[in-house]
Amino acid sequence: MMFFRGLIVVSLWIRSIQGFFIGVATSSYQIEGFNVGECIWDEFTKEFQLTPVGNATNHYQLYQQDIELMKSLGFRHYRLSISWNRILPEPHTINQEGIDFYHHLIDSLLEQDIEPYITLYHWDLPLYLKQEINGWLDARIVDAFLDYSKIVFKEYGSKVNYWMTINEPLTTSSQGYGPSCNFAPHQCSDTNMYLSARYQLLAHAVVADYYKRHYEGSIGIVLNTNWMEPLHERAKDMAQNAMDRMFGWFMDPLFYGTFPNVLTSTNPPFTEEEQRLLTNSLDFLGLNHYTTYYIDENGQISTDADWYPAQSTWLFDAPIGMKKILEYIHDKYTQDLPIFITESGFSQRQDGVIDLIRTHYLSAYLYETMQKIKEGMTNIQGFFAWSFLDNFEWASGYSETFGIVQVNFTDYTRTPKLSAYFLQQLNSLLG
Repeated sequence: MMFFRGLIVVSLWIRSIQGFFIGVATSSYQIEGFNVGECIWDEFTKEFQLTPVGNATNHYQLYQQDIELMKSLGFRHYRLSISWNRILPEPHTINQEGIDFYHHLIDSLLEQDIEPYITLYHWDLPLYLKQEINGWLDARIVDAFLDYSKIVFKEYGSKVNYWMTINEPLTTSSQGYGPSCNFAPHQCSDTNMYLSARYQLLAHAVVADYYKRHYEGSIGIVLNTNWMEPLHERAKDMAQNAMDRMFGWFMDPLFYGTFPNVLTSTNPPFTEEEQRLLTNSLDFLGLNHYTTYYIDENGQISTDADWYPAQSTWLFDAPIGMKKILEYIHDKYTQDLPIFITESGFSQRQDGVIDLIRTHYLSAYLYETMQKIKEGMTNIQGFFAWSFLDNFEWASGYSETFGIVQVNFTDYTRTPKLSAYFLQQLNSLLG
């Protein structure tokens, strides 16, 4: 009953939503294949004997086919990322083939009337930057990121109107550098966690400042967060504490120039110049939101029996969180800054082309998003489903599938799933 109610209500309501779109998202390392040089994820999968990326979905060779499929499914907005290694496989050495590849890719998107939204960094740090300057743990990474970004802007700045600097700095810091990290580069400690967050924030701010002074498009950052719902009234303070340590860790510096109170003892304050750069760095906010947890007054988390579990052990179909996080941003941070839902998606158990649970998930999360627009949050401008293709899911390899398009990893054939056709119909209603 809930499933069909979601489908019907979204279909009816979407007709009255103006200026809102549904797009799709991917990232370079997860789909392209034929990678140039080595990144920290190549080292990490070797060290822990995990599934290597290989040639991923072979998007590097099949990008034109993928773009044509995207257009046939009605998508006119595509979030992708550029591989730092493909542009600079060695320090100060530009790879012309990589430059040309992204020119061809962007030109093909524009020819099909698909707007590219490009992320500069989506976790695939060149390995030489870890080896030479210790990656996100050294202040020199800020200049390295700026140098790389300048090349990208020079090449594609006249073609691309929407840029995102860094994808999910929270994930990089907590899972790549935190005390119990399980992602690349696996340099785990409290000190590394906070230091990597600081330099990601500053790298974003410096690159955004450069872009704003030299180009006319829009630039933002992509932050991710779960929603932490207090299990009862006496858990409200603990829920707020959890949100501050997750979302506020990055949002507060970007909006107020300071860390939340719960983090000030572990993070030195920013200088006045750093505060100026941070608080003037956003033309829009990219929000990645997937799931929700209950939290009690002791910090213990739990879920609801009605929330359908995904293949991914951390993910549940809990659309209430989309409503709550959008309200939270509206009340605590901004009422007018444009917001894009830059990722939201579901890894369905026993996945197949008839992916009813994923379709329900997307229907329900879109419903909550559009409900907030109808209630007055007109700064919400778009929703990118994660992901367009089944792809390489980092430490999980190819065991988890988020795509609305199925990929046969033997011959790389693509088959749209029910969720793809559902989103196609919604986009047709948007006009």
